Amino acid sequence: MAKKKHVCPEPENTERWAVSYLDMITVLMCLFLVLYAISQVDQGKLAKLRQSLAAGFNSTIQVVNPIQTTGGLGILTGSTSAVSIGSLLGNQTDQAATQPERLEAMKEASHLNEIKKKVEKQLQTVGQQGALQMRITENGLVLGMVANDTYFQTGDASVQPAAQAVISALAPVIQGVQEDVAIEGYADPQPIATAKFPSNYHLASARAIEVLIHLKNGGVPGEKLRTISYGSDHQTTAEEGQDAWGLNRRVDIVIMSKAKDSVRAMLPDAAKQLENGPVETTTGSEVATVQ
Repeated sequence: MAKKKHVCPEPENTERWAVSYLDMITVLMCLFLVLYAISQVDQGKLAKLRQSLAAGFNSTIQVVNPIQTTGGLGILTGSTSAVSIGSLLGNQTDQAATQPERLEAMKEASHLNEIKKKVEKQLQTVGQQGALQMRITENGLVLGMVANDTYFQTGDASVQPAAQAVISALAPVIQGVQEDVAIEGYADPQPIATAKFPSNYHLASARAIEVLIHLKNGGVPGEKLRTISYGSDHQTTAEEGQDAWGLNRRVDIVIMSKAKDSVRAMLPDAAKQLENGPVETTTGSEVATVQ
């Protein structure tokens, strides 16, 4: 009978750790090569990268405050934020991502400001300068007819003579704008329940309608006018020395902005920036100055 051949077991490989170690060394070497490659920022290539990312994410990419060091412009020579990562990834919360809309908001605020100047000029010609409280809000340009009993008496919707002069001065300007106009009626907190005005909603609505009729008689097309009644629900907070009830016995004439909602939300801030002088806004390779 043949003897059974003895097979020796293969010795255990005690150097398997070297494979993982070499893989790690290779990855680290690649990492340091990449870091070295980007340690010196090529402005030309960075601009191309910015444009390509902007096109891909449909937004503007902006380099934020790169740090200049003795070794050059880079992130390995002391800079911790040479490039805004949020901008490069198209982060919509970053200022760069909303730059086109900011530019649009600045242009819209500038347009509304031009209408405001025309209104001021018209009021000056009839000796009614300062008769309106004008401001730019998310809805557009608000022309506030607020002056205690100058415009409306308590519990009454009749337009006073001073208010008629102001409306007559406004009509030519409003007639020339492309925007629709909302006429918002308000009432003070004094409750009312008469046969003519069963509630403050009726009173506020009647005031808005009176102003609408005067504007229409002044030449403003009726199809661009509409009225809104807020009653006494939306009260304006009075400052020290002001008549709180008189401030809320008012009508606001609102020249409604045609911009989209996201742009209109920026209008108040854009208007404040314009008050400080011309603003230079950049979008992509385009630089625009809004006044």
